[in-house]
Amino acid sequence: MNQLAFVKRSLCLLSLLLVLPLSVSPSYAQKEKSTKVKKSPKVTAPASYRELILADQPTLYWNFETPASEGYNSVVTVKEKTEPVKALISGKLAKLAAGPRPSEFPLFTTENQAAAFQPGEGFLRVVDPGEKSILDFTAGDAITLEAWVNLNSTKAGRHYYIIGKGRTNRKGVARDNQNYGFRITGSEISFLFRGQPEKKEQKADFHRWTSSGAGISAHNWHHVAVTYTFGKKKSLKAYVDGQPVSGKWDMGGDTTLAPVVDNDEVWIGSSMGGSAGSSFDGQLDELAVYRKALSAKQVASHFKYHAPDPQIDWTAIPEDRVKVDILEGIPNKKSWTFRPPRLAESFTQPHFALIEIPNRYSERGVKVDRPDPYLVRAMSNVAIPKGKKRILIRARNASRLYIDDKLVAETGFHKISGSAHGHVFKVDRSLAPNIRPLHRGDQEKVIEFIGDGKPHRVRFEMIVGGSRHRPDFGETAVFIGEPKQDFQLLTPGDETIMLTDADWLPFEREYRYSLIAVNAARRREASAKEDQYWESRHQLAKAEILKQPQVKVPAAVKGLRANNAIDHFINQRLAKENIAQAPLLGDLAFLRRLSLDTTGTVPTTEQISAYLADEPNTRRAKAIQRFIHDPAWADSWVGYWQDVLAENPNIVNPTLNNTGPFRWWIHESFYDNKPFDRFLTELVMMEGSKYFGGPAGFEMASQNDAPMAAKAHIIGQTFLGLNMQCARCHDAPFHDFKQRDLFSLAAMLKRSSQGVPKTSSVPGFDFNSNSMLISVTLLPGEKVTPQWTFEELVKPGAYPQNYLRSPQDTRQQLAATITSPQNERFVNVIVNRVWKRYLGHGLVEPVDDWDGQEPSYPELLKYLSQQFVIHGYDLKYLSQLIFESDLYQREAAIDSSKVEGFTETPYHFSSPVLRRMEAEQIVDSLFTICGKPLDAGRMCIDIDGARDYHSSLDLGTPRRAWQFTSPSNERDRPSLALPFGQPFITLLKTFGWRDTRQSPLTVREYAATALQPAILANGVVGKRFTRLSDDSDFTALALEKQSVTDLVKSTFLKTLTREPTQSELKMFVELLQPGYTERVNEKAEIVTREPLPRNLVAWSNHLSPEANEIKVSLESSVKEGDLPTQRLNADWRNRYEDMLWTLLNSPEFLFVP
Repeated sequence: MNQLAFVKRSLCLLSLLLVLPLSVSPSYAQKEKSTKVKKSPKVTAPASYRELILADQPTLYWNFETPASEGYNSVVTVKEKTEPVKALISGKLAKLAAGPRPSEFPLFTTENQAAAFQPGEGFLRVVDPGEKSILDFTAGDAITLEAWVNLNSTKAGRHYYIIGKGRTNRKGVARDNQNYGFRITGSEISFLFRGQPEKKEQKADFHRWTSSGAGISAHNWHHVAVTYTFGKKKSLKAYVDGQPVSGKWDMGGDTTLAPVVDNDEVWIGSSMGGSAGSSFDGQLDELAVYRKALSAKQVASHFKYHAPDPQIDWTAIPEDRVKVDILEGIPNKKSWTFRPPRLAESFTQPHFALIEIPNRYSERGVKVDRPDPYLVRAMSNVAIPKGKKRILIRARNASRLYIDDKLVAETGFHKISGSAHGHVFKVDRSLAPNIRPLHRGDQEKVIEFIGDGKPHRVRFEMIVGGSRHRPDFGETAVFIGEPKQDFQLLTPGDETIMLTDADWLPFEREYRYSLIAVNAARRREASAKEDQYWESRHQLAKAEILKQPQVKVPAAVKGLRANNAIDHFINQRLAKENIAQAPLLGDLAFLRRLSLDTTGTVPTTEQISAYLADEPNTRRAKAIQRFIHDPAWADSWVGYWQDVLAENPNIVNPTLNNTGPFRWWIHESFYDNKPFDRFLTELVMMEGSKYFGGPAGFEMASQNDAPMAAKAHIIGQTFLGLNMQCARCHDAPFHDFKQRDLFSLAAMLKRSSQGVPKTSSVPGFDFNSNSMLISVTLLPGEKVTPQWTFEELVKPGAYPQNYLRSPQDTRQQLAATITSPQNERFVNVIVNRVWKRYLGHGLVEPVDDWDGQEPSYPELLKYLSQQFVIHGYDLKYLSQLIFESDLYQREAAIDSSKVEGFTETPYHFSSPVLRRMEAEQIVDSLFTICGKPLDAGRMCIDIDGARDYHSSLDLGTPRRAWQFTSPSNERDRPSLALPFGQPFITLLKTFGWRDTRQSPLTVREYAATALQPAILANGVVGKRFTRLSDDSDFTALALEKQSVTDLVKSTFLKTLTREPTQSELKMFVELLQPGYTERVNEKAEIVTREPLPRNLVAWSNHLSPEANEIKVSLESSVKEGDLPTQRLNADWRNRYEDMLWTLLNSPEFLFVP
């Protein structure tokens, strides 16, 4: 996008927001009480910014006004007894963008320009003219550096170089030779130099000063300055927007040492070889360097600001809706004193609950983090009924409630310590009879309000995140109620949602689930241009495949059933070997298999009814179409790719090989049916959110000495069938891989040379010995350059050049090479993975290690791979081909290749292989059948958000089994347990699921164990399935007016997706017949449990003795199970539960038909 046009449009949007007719927002303290930002007097016009700077006589000054001949911004310098010094463009700079301009910044002209920088794209360089030049500073020299900055983001820990001398990593100059460096780090000012030791044998240390609470925010112009006298302690001063800011020397300490100085260049907008991680990201203007220290008064004179009036157009808010604005560009400090933030986006909803908001996506369609912190504002015209009312606000962070533009209530900033020694607060239900207790970490405030039955302007604002806390909402909402009565959620419409456990928990589940579709729509909108790019790539790939000889489908074999090309390939072999086809599955067995394979659960009774309502000759084809387009398709695939890609988040204190939770990106990819070449590319690029669900989470490998080597191993094994596990430490003894192959791939992912750590080498290896069983050809510490070494698969660069947006980016090169139409291995491996997943045995085995393996049906594999590419790498299309085949629809058989003494090679596929349900399918099917919510609690220890988000993740409340994770309670402290989630985790692990995934795995352990039937028969989860509680679908089924025979049939259909046999029907009718007509207790009411003390214990108070007691008590309650319904006779209910127990524990239940 043209940068100038983008800025103009952004300013227009901001201007539109700020001129709408409404009185000044009291939340913006510039208009109320700020003493730091004042309007300039109107008596005399102030001097222009250029005049002010020139009066202070800078040594160097660039105002970025005149374009360069190439169309990029040029540099203007100020003479100081010498000719102007010019900065040269290195790489590519975006076109000039709008700089600070009036009316907000009255010192500037309306046409003021700024230089725009994009990380890794380009920067400016100034050549040092020689010894003791005006660019060099040493002991005794004073320096002032100042600039105007407008950052696109202020990521914590990220260094945005404004200007620096040295540390360019150029050839021929020393490394780490920082004479001076002026940076923004996160939202703070950073000044850096390397000291010159007084003695040669002494080590040269970096000395770094970092501000505290500077409050530099993204998408806002800020004036920043630093003054310092080298060699003089306590001389550093820093300023933001004309005001001094405090800070400290957080590296190397304050010093009297001189800085290192040489003839290296001055770079503007980058450092360290132009690394994207050290580059400026945004607009830069009015950069000046002085060989003196400006006074505080001089610096203050360089900043003048006029705050615009923030206004809201209330007439634009839809009737019966709440408009929610997300506003960015507020400082990262605990204060409401900030400039009017930038409106980033808006949406509407029917209520004043803010427990989660829609995600933000990049133009690639990948989830990205919002600036931290940001402001969320909900507003609507709400008619408040007549009479005395109570209004309650609950909020996770600082919030304010306005009614008719008057501040009526507020909560303070989040201030819970993460030390673990906090108090356990008592459950307080004094506000209302049935009130849901306040969630730990939230605050609340109640006010009285006299309603008049008329509409009022209600506006609620909250600051989200900040101070490295997760951008959590807790249970933020606005409620209203009568005195001494229960509160209900404030809405402009007629919907009633009470602040009770009974109402709030279902509301929260439904609200979060609804966001899945909302976020999908937002991804489509954000990635419209990206979709066009991939469509063009797919057309190129299709054309390339069609140039190749197409695989000829064999003719039909007489006497053998066939539905499509798959069957013709298989039948040809079966006929030749005289092997009979297995019989077809019955209709309901087929439906159960199809449902498990596409949605991860057995079919619901509604799905069964719809299936049976179709004509017999078309019902299977129609069912295939319905199920592959079911949103649960995504849920069915996540667990598989979590294993294969070693997704390994840790909810507290990351340890070895922990990743970010990129599970959400996996789910979104399959929800969108993302083409698989795009899936691979996004994974390799590792962009987006790292800690909150983007593919950047894959980049993490905590406590790993060579993280990119670990990722190279995963990518090679997953997408290319290259098992390079042994090559991490030495050349592979049983594969044709050298350690260099793995580290070359790692270097491509790293975008620079990859060193070989000592810990990735064989200890004590004798490089001169010829007797070792292994070979080591890389020395510890050796640097391996980025290079594609697998030329037997595809040649380097064998892809259309327009595949690359940044041709020098080795990650892009790697992704393009793997997904190149010339690389048959990639599509072959993906096709083979899908084939094995649905049919139980691969065309190539093992599917993740192709070394020396040949496909059992090479022409079939090639045919499917060609079709996969021709149809845009569409996994659903490939799956549909398999589902529609006669082969898939046959009865399953035991995989004879795994039976001792078996000699048949290869597997002929006369039938699919009998498969046991995956662990996730067992759990999800149990709760699909019984209709109960999982009620597993949150996968989070830090429920109050007290800790740094790098140390504690919140993986949410599971609605499907793939959302569980390790409780990470290595300390074995009851207070850190997850009592509601642990029974699920235990069951999942018993059936082969991994709660930690430090390495990739394709095939889980399926060996039968004694624990498996035991945990289903006697475990908490099985007990919840069979218990006829008031929220069980079986309870509702038992209460229906129907014969006992129909009840037994319905129960079989619901549980096993089939009718009972005559003997089964007879047995269970005899069991349930006694007392059947008297089973219903008409007078009984629905049983409600006394609310359990949830949400009271977090990391912040887990060392309290009360915390242990609460968690132990919760664990006991969980083991007791759900309360049985009183609406059914207890004796008859127990017998019906016995029937359910019997069906659950039948071997049939666990196996895919």
